Amino acid sequence: MSQPTTRSTRRSAVAAHPMISAAIAVLVVADIFFALYTPIYSRITPKLGDFPFFYWYLLIFMPLTSLVLWIVMQLQKRLTPPAGDEGSLR
Repeated sequence: MSQPTTRSTRRSAVAAHPMISAAIAVLVVADIFFALYTPIYSRITPKLGDFPFFYWYLLIFMPLTSLVLWIVMQLQKRLTPPAGDEGSLR
């Protein structure tokens, strides 16, 4: 008689949740892009008072970055297995 073979096929967290992983990647890459691509913010106009656009860009970009990274952290929590699930890895 042949016995059915059972394989423990556990996928990685990235493979198990491809949409969440893609959202994390897009958010992080977009954040890095908007910080490093200087033609977006290296200009004088528009001005508000004596402040050029660069300062306003920074005032908007820094809180937005913290919000994006907080969202990424919340999404990463969905990828990690629950604390009681660690014993089933063997």
